Amino acid sequence: MKKAIVVALVFFFAGVAEAQDSFTAHGATVIFHPPDLRKWNLVHKGMDAKSNKFLLMFKRSAIKDSEGREIEPVIAVICEAVLDSSDMIQYSIRKRTQVGFDVKKVLTHQDGSLTCRNAVGYEGEYEKGSVLHKVLVAHIRHKEAGLQVICDSTDGVYGKVEADMKNFLRSITFKK
Repeated sequence: MKKAIVVALVFFFAGVAEAQDSFTAHGATVIFHPPDLRKWNLVHKGMDAKSNKFLLMFKRSAIKDSEGREIEPVIAVICEAVLDSSDMIQYSIRKRTQVGFDVKKVLTHQDGSLTCRNAVGYEGEYEKGSVLHKVLVAHIRHKEAGLQVICDSTDGVYGKVEADMKNFLRSITFKK
């Protein structure tokens, strides 16, 4: 009986360890749990030579919406060097002006939406053409690294990917 419990625990912790991933960029090691890789495809993980930013991007396998459109929601992380002394709020304001959307709710570590203390996030919406999109956006500072996390889906399929996106956002931490 004890042997069966030990074997079960080994497999459980091995599964947990496999689910965790990380990348190192701009002096920070970012730890995260990728979305379900049976449904989400890793499309980029590495430095963009042109911008000198690290890009991590997952694209969801297409989901048909009620109008028959093939929708591919996205989860992306952009990690950049932030060498100035701007605090989290200044960093977020600067980044918010670059991505236009209507904020519906502010997300913080206090409400459990984010794990990192030096972070602020938003639930929001924007229209592209005549299609409503729902987004989760977070801005995170750690040492000299700044992260933008952008989760984007059309409104019609958001309910099918919302949990994946929120779990990914909540999973982001840094190696000490």
